[in-house]
Amino acid sequence: MNVLLTPAKFISEQLEDPDYLKEGIAFAQERIRELEKDNLLLLELLNKSMFLLFDQLNKKQREIFFTGFRILEKKTISLNKLSEIISGKLEMSFSTTKWNITRLRDIGFFETIGSRGNTKTILISTSLGKTFHSFLAQSNGKNL
Repeated sequence: MNVLLTPAKFISEQLEDPDYLKEGIAFAQERIRELEKDNLLLLELLNKSMFLLFDQLNKKQREIFFTGFRILEKKTISLNKLSEIISGKLEMSFSTTKWNITRLRDIGFFETIGSRGNTKTILISTSLGKTFHSFLAQSNGKNL
């Protein structure tokens, strides 16, 4: 007599089979090794991308980014207010500071929340900015 197995019963019986378990474990271990290799490759690509971004910025822009990021982590302010604070801290003109912060925003390190031209707009750091800041911190601000 031919007995039909339900899918749950079939899977249950297969899971109890030691050969099936060994194959499943071997497959899972191989897949984990592949994912670890992929992860290392992605981290290497991210690291190289951060170096490329770092090289695209001049020393002044790096200083403005690092200072601006630290300020934005502590308080919510506008682009103009951030420019004012940084220009005082780094002894740069307001217009130079604002132009460079705008460039950093256009690259994607910062983001303006609210409509441009509105006095209630604020500036925040983006995921890219946070990743780049972490990269700079890990490299101990070399060439900063």
